[in-house]
Amino acid sequence: MTALIVFMVLFGLGFVALGLANHRAIWWRFQARRYADPAAHEPSDAGFAVHRVLCFAVAAMAFWGSFDMYRLVTPDGVDHDELLERVRSVAQTLDGATKPSVLSTEEGGTWGDYIDPELRGPEKDDPTAWLEWSSGPLQPDGNEERYDVSGEDATVCLTVTAKPSSNQPVPDSMGPVYFDLRAEAADGACTEE
Repeated sequence: MTALIVFMVLFGLGFVALGLANHRAIWWRFQARRYADPAAHEPSDAGFAVHRVLCFAVAAMAFWGSFDMYRLVTPDGVDHDELLERVRSVAQTLDGATKPSVLSTEEGGTWGDYIDPELRGPEKDDPTAWLEWSSGPLQPDGNEERYDVSGEDATVCLTVTAKPSSNQPVPDSMGPVYFDLRAEAADGACTEE
């Protein structure tokens, strides 16, 4: 995406240079030789002005497109208070809940699939939880995981502790499916142990 942004800026600069150039000289250099009587076919001053305006319009569209793409790849983030409020809301939602385990996410977390959708809001630059520390595999006794959630100027730690639920839909020999969750949010980055 960055290469496309650079290309669009260079493309726009090229059209700015073309708009500033002498269009009459360009026409005489590249087009006049096609005609037996070039003076009779030379465009009017208004025609050259239209060419100039079109060059600047194309440059403006290229710059606007590159600016729009730049906004896509440079998120603003959320401020500290909003981030802390979102993570506390997620902790409140998970705390005391009984949930089935999910397959490991790309970050390696067990509960990330439940956490991330809750953190994401309407904006594309909303925070995502990243697994910072885990006490180990979930089976068979449960585990504890700590997720760093970073915003514009702060990081909040979300700790999720899972213990096997007493109500399991499968025999004990198959291992636990449902887990009772405890969750809490703390201001600052997560630490091990």
